[in-house]
Amino acid sequence: MDGVVGRDPWVPCQQAYLEGIKSYYATKTLQTMERGFRTIHGAFLELRKEGEVSTTNPRRMTKDDIAAFMEWMRRRKTRQGISLAHSTQSNYMNYLNGFLRFENNGVIDQMRKLHYVRFPQKVSAEVRVLPESRVEEIRSKLKTMPGYNGAVARFMVAMYAYSGLRRSELRRARLEDLSIDTWTIVVAHPKGESSWAIAAPARILLPARETVVEFLKERNHNLTDVGIESCEALVPKVTEGIADYWTDGMWGKVKAAAERWSGIRFRIQTLRATFGQMLIDWGGRPDAVSRALRHKTTRTTELYYARIRPDHAFRLLDEAYDSAHPEEEASTKTTLMENSQSSRCAGSRI
Repeated sequence: MDGVVGRDPWVPCQQAYLEGIKSYYATKTLQTMERGFRTIHGAFLELRKEGEVSTTNPRRMTKDDIAAFMEWMRRRKTRQGISLAHSTQSNYMNYLNGFLRFENNGVIDQMRKLHYVRFPQKVSAEVRVLPESRVEEIRSKLKTMPGYNGAVARFMVAMYAYSGLRRSELRRARLEDLSIDTWTIVVAHPKGESSWAIAAPARILLPARETVVEFLKERNHNLTDVGIESCEALVPKVTEGIADYWTDGMWGKVKAAAERWSGIRFRIQTLRATFGQMLIDWGGRPDAVSRALRHKTTRTTELYYARIRPDHAFRLLDEAYDSAHPEEEASTKTTLMENSQSSRCAGSRI
């Protein structure tokens, strides 16, 4: 055993690890990882107290210690009394593996090579989207939402649903990023901008364009009314005669007000996924949809944002077959029509 909890080396090692990787991850990702590590550390303290692990020192953990933690995750219940999701378990193992590697402990990597060890795997969850008719219902109801906040709410829903921007990408957009000549908006602050991402354009689809033009007029009126000649922010927030970007909290309040006014609850991330799914449903190629969402690979798009629905996939398969066998298609249709007519005639004689 390592001795008393006060000598537990986990915390300083974890702090050194998070400090070492902070240049490569977004702030929110690091915050999520930190919460995960609190849970993992608490689990190891609990397991050590019960004598199920030999140490909480990340440099000395063994296969038996990792196996005990995996068993802890399997029997762990959330506050709602349900088991930890497979995706959560998988995330915890990935966090722990990166941490142990940092401490020159490759025990999890060694375990992955053993055919009899089964690690938790992420399960593809159902992609949450809104039907296009539901999006248009929200937009229709927001037409009567008064004031500048109403204009912001309409602009918000239209842009998220028909350009696929992420929450902060629209909130932090600049006026100069928008071009109504090409109907594009440069994403100047993309997800992961501090590490791997670069600015890239997003397309504004036709259903949102009238709303964009109307918002720009409302934007100018709002600034002119308080005597402000110009503002960098595409969606300015005026407070005490000063125009600036919206804070995330105040942005969320406008979205909540839009929900109350329309009577329909929605998530901004769902609107982004809806954008991708609509493109797929309209016949867009998965690689083109992935590019529109600014993903590195189509795998991310299909896992979390948009997938070809079964009926759409079957229709594409039928069309591909018919295109490759045009003569057989005509012959088959004739045969099916004759058989159908024969069946109806036979049925009428019974």
